[in-house]
Amino acid sequence: MTKYGHYIKAYVPLIGLGIVAIFFAIATQGAILSTVSIQSILNSTMTTALVAIGAVFIFGSGNFDISLGSNVAVSAVIGGYVAIGTGNIWLALLTCLVVALVIGLIKGIFAAFIDVPMFIVTLVIGFVLSAFILVLMGDDVSIYMNEAVSEIPSFDFAAMATINALVLGAYFILCLVLFNYTKLGREIKILGGNPITARQSGIDIKRVKITAFLISAIGCALAAFILLIRIRSVGTTTATSTGMDVVVALVLGGMPLSGGPLSRVSAGIIGAITISVLNAGLTMMNLDLSVIQTSRGLIFLVVVFLASMSYRTKLLTR
Repeated sequence: MTKYGHYIKAYVPLIGLGIVAIFFAIATQGAILSTVSIQSILNSTMTTALVAIGAVFIFGSGNFDISLGSNVAVSAVIGGYVAIGTGNIWLALLTCLVVALVIGLIKGIFAAFIDVPMFIVTLVIGFVLSAFILVLMGDDVSIYMNEAVSEIPSFDFAAMATINALVLGAYFILCLVLFNYTKLGREIKILGGNPITARQSGIDIKRVKITAFLISAIGCALAAFILLIRIRSVGTTTATSTGMDVVVALVLGGMPLSGGPLSRVSAGIIGAITISVLNAGLTMMNLDLSVIQTSRGLIFLVVVFLASMSYRTKLLTR
């Protein structure tokens, strides 16, 4: 492929996002462009984008994680209980971070030291974490921040938009610098591109894998905290679709799930926005839930098929 071909290919995800946005703007007669709709799309984008940006480090290194949504859910629930019990939102943030990092460390250790496909490992971990939430919450379906021992501050649309922009922007810049301009980022791309070359180059593969899962866990913690302060309630259904949404977002953002040199941090944001616009547009067209789910499935299937045809390496990890 010529350099112009690579240049054009880099903008395909943005072109796809533009086409999706224009289609639903026409199909909903402009309703998707309303302030309320845009607010809903931005809020929906935050969770997927934060988790997807961090997931680039996992998938970029040639690993796979389908339990990211469960990490968000457990972190949010435990953080919610801490917020209710103490009335301190900052302690809740610290709790979300610690819980997410512990879960990320466990998955990183499995990836580094146990020769089992990470798809299977993270699938099992996801089930375990979901069961843990049910045990932890008992008969409760949801917990609410207004039950805290002291008032938890709430934020209006303008304040929440500012918080979203600061959190997402800071984490994106951090991951962009780490992935594109540090030794760790180069090692992750080499490992994802060719594990044999990485081993022969003297790269500490175990360290790289564990670090990748820990960086991803930070995104899960931030997503959990944003859910807490925005929705002000969490429960057994929190972030149930996040794991699959992240995988699809990365593909929509133009990243091969096999990892390697073509991995890019921007795929997380572009893909997350595309998914949010797609979900909002299908919902606003007043379609039946079965039709919406079928449409989503068909669209995602086409995207995955096209992605698998576009990359010389396999779509899924080795």
